[in-house]
Amino acid sequence: MINSTLKNANILIVDDKQANIDVLTGLLEIKGYTDIYTTTDPRNTLSIVKKREPDLILLDLMMPHLNGYQVMEQLKAHLPADSYVPILVLTADLTNEAKQRALSGGAVDFLTKPFDLTEVDLRIKNLLETRYLHQQLANQNSILEEKVLERTAQLQEALGNLDKANKELQGLDRAKNSFLQLISHEIRTPLNGIVGVAHLLTDMLDHDNNLCELIDVLTTSVDRLEQFSTTALVITELQTNNYAIKKTPHKIDDIINDCIIQISDYANCRNINIQKELGDSLNMIEVDGYLMNRVILSLLHNAVKYSPDNSTVFIKTSSKGNRLICEIIDNGSGFTDEAIDNLFKPFSLGEDHMDTNKGLSLKAAKMIIDAHNGEIHINKLPQSGATVKLVLSNNGVK
Repeated sequence: MINSTLKNANILIVDDKQANIDVLTGLLEIKGYTDIYTTTDPRNTLSIVKKREPDLILLDLMMPHLNGYQVMEQLKAHLPADSYVPILVLTADLTNEAKQRALSGGAVDFLTKPFDLTEVDLRIKNLLETRYLHQQLANQNSILEEKVLERTAQLQEALGNLDKANKELQGLDRAKNSFLQLISHEIRTPLNGIVGVAHLLTDMLDHDNNLCELIDVLTTSVDRLEQFSTTALVITELQTNNYAIKKTPHKIDDIINDCIIQISDYANCRNINIQKELGDSLNMIEVDGYLMNRVILSLLHNAVKYSPDNSTVFIKTSSKGNRLICEIIDNGSGFTDEAIDNLFKPFSLGEDHMDTNKGLSLKAAKMIIDAHNGEIHINKLPQSGATVKLVLSNNGVK
């Protein structure tokens, strides 16, 4: 392939002696070269180069009108800087000065007069091979640049599509949050009426056990729906930064005692004892009282719900430096490692231990604790049950 390409190369011979041209032309034709151009007038060199775009120039140095050095100056001004058109100098002058001047002018090799035809053949072949390889490299670079531009365009298009999809997802997320917020508000209004009526009916129907059981089912369901509505609203408002954290000093004991009172009826019906072990080294802490009440109440509710009857749920507080630690410990069925990994993901399934709320309350708890620059950890116990640990500090609120 390369030999056939070289034989088709354009070769220009510039020499004021026709005899030299005839010798070189004859040799090139014998070797199979087909595109050979010649001139005995160096003043025609530039016009021929522009027209023929030779792959190799054989150039005499000592000529009338324009010598070889002057011709090379013209060619240097015309040829692109990154092009490679080898110039093979024809000269009888073998002085170092002549060689240095020719090399600095643009020559890459020399042929000594009188010509050694074997040497002429080898030097021409070597220079044409170099020219061919240079063109191949230039072509590869050009192809590579085109590929880079193509890939860049594809990447920019992909990034544009990704940005568009991301904006669409953000729009859907905003719509989802708005919908949840609307639903939560709309649910809470009728719920307030249902809760009130359910409690009134409970007081009025003490004599009818069957109706009381039905009212208990209604009350439990309504309480659960109210808890879901409130929790969903908290999550939505925290996600959209529409909830303003109201951080004020609170006694952690008061928050815990209030939560125990709220859940006492539910715990008593299961004969579950809630045992407090409250430390006093760091009792006051700055938190959003409403949100912290929601967190501890939700965690206590889960602990009671998934503990066996006639068992004990522990809630303990301690301190380390300016960090308050609150732990809730139950004796339920516990969690697998996979369930623990998924507990804080919204709407994730925490196995049977999480019931049909599917982790929503724990997601809300984590968001609330995160908003207080705190930490929440869940660890399974060796035998059964789990420990939920809250770590809070007075270092501020996000």
